[in-house]
Amino acid sequence: MNNLGHSKKCIREERLMVKIEWDDSLSVGIPLIDEQHKMLIQRLQALVHAIETFQSVTEIVKTLDFLIEYTNFHFSTEEKHMNETQYPGLTYHQTQHEEFKATLRDLTVDFEEDGATRALAESVNTFLMNWLVTHIKSVDVQFGTFLMEKGRIL
Repeated sequence: MNNLGHSKKCIREERLMVKIEWDDSLSVGIPLIDEQHKMLIQRLQALVHAIETFQSVTEIVKTLDFLIEYTNFHFSTEEKHMNETQYPGLTYHQTQHEEFKATLRDLTVDFEEDGATRALAESVNTFLMNWLVTHIKSVDVQFGTFLMEKGRIL
């Protein structure tokens, strides 16, 4: 039994994480952005794994902090290039990014208040992964198309 009263066996049998594998359907056609998206997906998966396996608070905080920092870095990169190319969808894109960052902040508060719970793992896995994949396949693909039409490859 771990300190939250869950046996390791129980957690292994009831994994929540759905592993998302990178494939061409997630590519926006811009290598820099694609590589950053791959890293975001890896970090989200690492966070879910850390929570589900009741890793130390230090490890979960480290993973969550990296995810937050990398998300900010990635969104800043996208928005910088959108601004430079006068991308018409910049404002909407920024709104989407702010929504994601707000959810990350909320999850951080949940973790600080309640610790590594199944609900937290489920929120990260379901909402954030789904949001990211949906965002990449719709909103980011449009930006990638826009850049390619302008002849700009990052």
